[in-house]
Amino acid sequence: MIISVNYRHAPEARFPAAPDDGFAAVQWIAANAASLGGVPGKLAVAGWSAGANVAAVVCQLARDAGGPTITGQLLVTPVTDSDLSRRSYVDNADGYILTAPLMRWFWDHYADPSDRADPKASPLRATSLADLPPALIVTCEFDPLRDEGAAYADALAAAGVQVRHLPCRGQIHTSLTAVDAILSGAAARAEMGEALRQFLGASVPV
Repeated sequence: MIISVNYRHAPEARFPAAPDDGFAAVQWIAANAASLGGVPGKLAVAGWSAGANVAAVVCQLARDAGGPTITGQLLVTPVTDSDLSRRSYVDNADGYILTAPLMRWFWDHYADPSDRADPKASPLRATSLADLPPALIVTCEFDPLRDEGAAYADALAAAGVQVRHLPCRGQIHTSLTAVDAILSGAAARAEMGEALRQFLGASVPV
């Protein structure tokens, strides 16, 4: 069962509205899994880009709150840090749909500079990344967010979290969501589906 969660968006609702909504949704889904037709205790989160930021933060909030239990996290080209000086921001600053100036514009609308180091905005900056759910982190070669995604994968591994980093050569930020349009993303999407099956303990393809 897949539940698509909406959350309040900036600039009308600035930080921390999005992660607060994400965590509230996960809490509600976990509490109502059976009545929704799901299996209690088997809950994974997934997100793309800003949604992957919310998913990553939700895992940290659930850990710190003592629940609900999340069995896995799929983070596709995630925003994990407000530091826009990484090499991928230089190499891929323009020309690949998501640009460095656009990311600055997003951050300016999302959070005040004084809030951007908060782990609820920049999950890479959490004091501890230990005891988080297993993760698949997908990055794309020609994406300003490439290096912060890779850095989050490395940091999770260093904290003892079971994590796999899937770097997608030749892909841009929007490749993996362009189903039937960018065919070279099909293999990565298949791996993403397999990761979700493993997180949920599914024995047959969904």
